[in-house]
Amino acid sequence: MSEIDGLTNAEYLVLGPLEADAPRPLWEIAEAFLGGVVGERPTLERIAELLGAALASLAAHGLIEVRRFDIWPAPWDQGSPVANEHLVSESQRSDVWSRSMTHDALAAVITEVGIRWL
Repeated sequence: MSEIDGLTNAEYLVLGPLEADAPRPLWEIAEAFLGGVVGERPTLERIAELLGAALASLAAHGLIEVRRFDIWPAPWDQGSPVANEHLVSESQRSDVWSRSMTHDALAAVITEVGIRWL
């Protein structure tokens, strides 16, 4: 884990839904974000742009772990960890933030380090 001075608003938006200490698919994080949007709802492309970089940053700093699942829901240990160098491009895909993404889905869980930031 590298040092982090503070979190951006987007990083808090990703980390917040994970505070229940249970894995969440990315679409649940997106829906939590949309629940706080006032006015016109952003597209999935915009959500991926806003939250994808924050997701990758949180993983790079060890605050969350992201895994890929053949099918969701599934037990956490059945997922394959997504390497940080692949997470940047993976999290920028709008389809991974969609509720329809039940196959080849990405899910995140907060780490002990991440819990301290909440």
